[in-house]
Amino acid sequence: MRRMITRLKNSVTLLKTGIAPIVGALVAAILFSGCLKSDTPPPSNPKTYISLLHLAPTGPALDVYFNESKVSNAPFTPGSITSGYNAVDKGNYAIRFKKATSDSLVTEIPFSQYDSLAFYSIFLYNEQENGPVHALRIKDDFLGLENTKPYYRFFHGSPNTGAVDIYIDNVLLESDRTAADNVGMNILNKFTAISSGQHVIVVKLAGTDTVIATLNTEFIPGNAYTLYLKGLENGVDNNKLTLGVLRAS
Repeated sequence: MRRMITRLKNSVTLLKTGIAPIVGALVAAILFSGCLKSDTPPPSNPKTYISLLHLAPTGPALDVYFNESKVSNAPFTPGSITSGYNAVDKGNYAIRFKKATSDSLVTEIPFSQYDSLAFYSIFLYNEQENGPVHALRIKDDFLGLENTKPYYRFFHGSPNTGAVDIYIDNVLLESDRTAADNVGMNILNKFTAISSGQHVIVVKLAGTDTVIATLNTEFIPGNAYTLYLKGLENGVDNNKLTLGVLRAS
């Protein structure tokens, strides 16, 4: 895990979807799911690290602002996530999300301090289908994680899907996880050790054998993974119910 954090501190992996870093006096380099501003002066200030998960399926596409400065030049659509943690000048920011191409505020993270060499995840979610979009700031804690093991956590981001159970290779990992339950239970934002190797992750409706999403993925020692359920029950296209994974490196 120390090796993973060192890699995060020294470099930020770009999304493999044609996204370039944005910079300026406020932001050194933060990645979103559209095209971003392309000026790239050399970084000079201590950095904080931020990832963003737009898991509000009935929310609008969003423009992202740090304080009053727009940092995205293409809509950040529901279901979009950053590929990892992205370097931003340390400091105090309000992160605001406005409806794309408008000045209508959808939600925000209030003015907060972002420390140097600290890691944050921003989780956007709907508590219920067609309900308002909310935002949660999570300060991620990698202390105590060993580089000989992989780790995981799970975010439930489907507001019209009931409680779910999560299995790995037919072994029950977690039960009765509900939409956005990590908002009120910070323990669910912590990472838990898991066996390394190639695995099949299955999400079932709680207490049943009804499979609603699957994922075949590899867990590598020294890495932390966020599993996330996104979309809607009976959703189509971008809102199809899907299990994804975000590796924190």
